[in-house]
Amino acid sequence: MSTLTTQAIAETLGTVQLGVLFSTFLFGILFMQWVTYFTSKFNDGWTIRGLVYWIIILDITHVAISWEYLWMYTVSNFGNAATLYAAHWQYDSGPIFIVLTAAPTQFFLINRTRRMLALQHPYLANAIFAFTCTLGFVQVFMGLFMSGSLLALDASGSATTEGYTKFVPIAVAWESVAIATDMTVMISLVATLLVSETDWMVYNLILVAIECAFPVTLFTIGHITGVVASPTTAIHQLFAWSQARLYSNTLFLNLNERKKLRRGHDGTGKSTFKFQELNFVTGNDRSAVRNMGGNGPQVRVDVTREEDYGMESMSNTGRDADLKPIASV
Repeated sequence: MSTLTTQAIAETLGTVQLGVLFSTFLFGILFMQWVTYFTSKFNDGWTIRGLVYWIIILDITHVAISWEYLWMYTVSNFGNAATLYAAHWQYDSGPIFIVLTAAPTQFFLINRTRRMLALQHPYLANAIFAFTCTLGFVQVFMGLFMSGSLLALDASGSATTEGYTKFVPIAVAWESVAIATDMTVMISLVATLLVSETDWMVYNLILVAIECAFPVTLFTIGHITGVVASPTTAIHQLFAWSQARLYSNTLFLNLNERKKLRRGHDGTGKSTFKFQELNFVTGNDRSAVRNMGGNGPQVRVDVTREEDYGMESMSNTGRDADLKPIASV
């Protein structure tokens, strides 16, 4: 067990390095998402802001743990073959960060779907919301149970990766519930958007939903495959370290999408609708518009309700004052 071989290094240290490095890369993308969110000055209520700060704290903590984990392998225990086969709390605490990031993100998204769908089908909306929340809570319980069990095993001081084998069924069940929850969130959101008005905003939101769900599901399947195929190696860590980052990216991508939607961009930099950023009109500009009276061009502004595009549930203050498409000039 303590023989230091090229295969052992590749299956453990190599995969850990790749997993942590990719997680760090995603963390850099997330940092830019945070900058976008806070500089956009969204008029969000305290619940959304609380969710944002919660996810940020989890991400920073988890990434810091991953760096310490890599340092332990490559510096503190460099050349120590036994380290490759030992169980470590840094990785075993991972399910805690994954479920505590995944569940709030899933609840946020399914609540947005519920508020849109409830306008036409309130009973169906509440049923889907209850079903998804049930899956989410089961996912959280199983993830916390698995992590708690692994950490208890680590407390013995002599735990090895051989002990991971008996937790394979729990890991598969937990990740299967996570996939079911993600698919329910995505399918219900896409279906709700498809039955609403078919314009560029709706299709843009559908694209965002699919783009967010695909990598999360892919990495979850990769995690399950690695756990089942080789539970005693670190192959599954290629995917595990990045799962929480992908859920965080899903949340911030959906929140920051409002910046593009309210400006009327179609994702290519071109504007398909004329939008007026009324929040940035100065008092002098407003006076000038009023003084024009009937002599100037007549502008009719149709104020679009946020729930038509699933925007109201993104902000606790109700409607986004910046979202005001000009129907005709």
